[in-house]
Amino acid sequence: MTTFGNRNGKKNMREKRSLKYTFGLMLTLLLTAGCIATVPEPAATSTLTSPAATLKPTATPTPIPPTATREPTATLTATLTVTRPSTTPAEMPKGPGVEWHLVVISESSGWGLGAAFASQIEKDVGVEVTLEDFAIGNLSAGDVLHELNARPSIPELQGLSSALMDADFVLLFPSPMTSLGLDAFQSFERCFGDAVGIPAPCAPEASEKYTADLEAIWTKVFELRSGKPTILRALDDATPFINRWNENQIFTVCTGCWECYSAAARRAADAFHIPFLSRYDIYNGVDHNIDPGQQGYIGGDGVHPNGLAQAYTAGLLSKLGYEPVTPP
Repeated sequence: MTTFGNRNGKKNMREKRSLKYTFGLMLTLLLTAGCIATVPEPAATSTLTSPAATLKPTATPTPIPPTATREPTATLTATLTVTRPSTTPAEMPKGPGVEWHLVVISESSGWGLGAAFASQIEKDVGVEVTLEDFAIGNLSAGDVLHELNARPSIPELQGLSSALMDADFVLLFPSPMTSLGLDAFQSFERCFGDAVGIPAPCAPEASEKYTADLEAIWTKVFELRSGKPTILRALDDATPFINRWNENQIFTVCTGCWECYSAAARRAADAFHIPFLSRYDIYNGVDHNIDPGQQGYIGGDGVHPNGLAQAYTAGLLSKLGYEPVTPP
């Protein structure tokens, strides 16, 4: 049976923030075509057939069911790239009576994902999973770094360091919002739809600080784990705004920005040979032009992934396996 850390109050606290900033994190994961060209190829790839996902448009997420209630309405082929360590890490304990601690660090696109994935792990591995859920609306890489460097910025992250010390599995996707300069942040706002005007293209260098901040977070995770075997997984996010971008004739520039920040998250994971799951490729399609809301993967607010999407994502994470990452 999955058990949960005492994080239930966090989501309500953060949901009160403006929708604009709650999803700034998701939007900033954009990459320019130039960014894509600079992303190193991982060592091994596997191909999965995946559906398109959905997200919600109100500030309050709808309840997330524990399992998917229907099959996706469309499928598309996405390439899941996984970097494997060059040495064999220690084995994780498995089997009945074994407990794993799953720590999820995410902005609001992670609401409900921890519970879905904890259930998936229990099914796959036969262990009991204790979930420490730090999926917090508007959570940024900067917020996480402040907490891990003993400079707390938001109360919902209290206890993160101690949770990571006990973590057997860490799933990471904070937003790049606090890692952006002014120009990049303004482009984010306009792509998100809360500001008027045509967004400026996102330069490749705009994502460099986000990569550096994520690498710093991964470094702290390794330090807190002190060499103990730990499963690590990294994510980016899909965009629920494809139709809006097309209507406003900003699809090209906003897609470039989203691709830029997705590539930044991938680079940080590749630096430590951490398997990376691209929800952007899976739910928006290989050409990043599919609206996940039309495929049944977005909740009632029109922005956040619904229970079907979170269950599907948990299944994709399962396909990455349960191999620990060797500390650098």
